[in-house]
Amino acid sequence: MTVAEIQKRFEATIDQYYAQLKYMKPGYREETEMEFIGGILQAALHILPLERYYELKQYVYDQHGYNPGGVGSIARQITLDEWEVS
Repeated sequence: MTVAEIQKRFEATIDQYYAQLKYMKPGYREETEMEFIGGILQAALHILPLERYYELKQYVYDQHGYNPGGVGSIARQITLDEWEVS
């Protein structure tokens, strides 16, 4: 399995979570979103190359409007190379 295929499966899992929200009780998203998406992203951080991980975080924000941190604002996540230069 390629890295791109793995990333697509993470995206599919995220999409599946958001698709099932319409069947859940009111407030379910607010109660579970941070833990569920955070768990998926934690797994992705250990499996995907860093740039792919950042792409996945951006995907969550662009497709579903949830900012898992460092996305969609000026305060973005920086790479280690950028940090070493500063």
